[in-house]
Amino acid sequence: MKKIILITEYLDPPYDEGIKKTVYNLFLNLNENYKLEVICRYGIKKDNIHVIDTNPLFFSKKIKTIIENFKPNVIIYLPFQSSTFASYLRLKVFSFFANRIKIIFIALQPKPLKKWQQFITKFIKPEIALTPSPALKQSWDKLKIKNKLIPLLTDLNVFKPISNQISKKTLREKYNLPIDAFIISHMGHLNDGRNLKTLIPLQNNGLQVVIVGSSSTPKDAHGQLSLKEELEKTGIIILNKFIENIEEIYHLSDVYIFPVVAKNSSIGLPLSILEARACDIPVITTDYGSVKYYLGTDNDGIFFSKPNEFYNKVKEIKNRQQNHNKSLINLLNDKFYDIILNSINP
Repeated sequence: MKKIILITEYLDPPYDEGIKKTVYNLFLNLNENYKLEVICRYGIKKDNIHVIDTNPLFFSKKIKTIIENFKPNVIIYLPFQSSTFASYLRLKVFSFFANRIKIIFIALQPKPLKKWQQFITKFIKPEIALTPSPALKQSWDKLKIKNKLIPLLTDLNVFKPISNQISKKTLREKYNLPIDAFIISHMGHLNDGRNLKTLIPLQNNGLQVVIVGSSSTPKDAHGQLSLKEELEKTGIIILNKFIENIEEIYHLSDVYIFPVVAKNSSIGLPLSILEARACDIPVITTDYGSVKYYLGTDNDGIFFSKPNEFYNKVKEIKNRQQNHNKSLINLLNDKFYDIILNSINP
């Protein structure tokens, strides 16, 4: 059995944000199929998880010792800050600790690099880099970094169509939401980069917008409090807390919406879109990241729209019957496993 070391920053609950979910899903899969050790700053208590209080570059004697003693076949690094210059420097540190060991770099969204940083990155590039972001892939192509576009995992044991034993009415009562309203939900960080103000016209047109914030949103996120107040004044409901059974929010929704435009404000393939579709909920989204590349219209369950046309798309959804087919999400899970497996075993 091949030996893998997974290096990241966080592997601790709650798993209510895209990067955290991705790392946790990857951990579960690797732990089941390989002999795995994890190095992180914050993590759950488990024999093969090493929680190390290290410097920003992960330059640590403890980390070096773990790598030397374990002798992995492959190191996988997935940074929470994504493809920053510091992440590439850490890759160089890991390659110094792990002489001639294959290193796979997984980054979920692009980060701007200065010209001098781009120049240095050419000399400290990973052997293989994986991302769900077309913008980041394009940057790697220019830097001549070997890379592949990759989808992300969706937990289909959790995110699936609503059970016949439960109703939207019951779930709306549970979360104290309007029972008879047409509910449009959104999950994610409560900050200006999410383009959440474009949801106000939906609320003003008699629909009910429900936003579930992430407990992982930095407390000092720019404009967080004022944005929350502005949205709530219009009647938008904000559940700014960790919800354990987040799939129930999808189930009680009539539509899920993803209004993000800025390429650095979400991971390249937003998990919330995958989760909503796995729950058989129609999605309105901007043409963001690799959503169109991997999902297309997903059996007419995904509607691409510019923010100023969101309301027209809602009316379109209300007037047509949805196709209850989620097979494409299953196929993306298979593709994720295939790319990871082929990267580990070329």
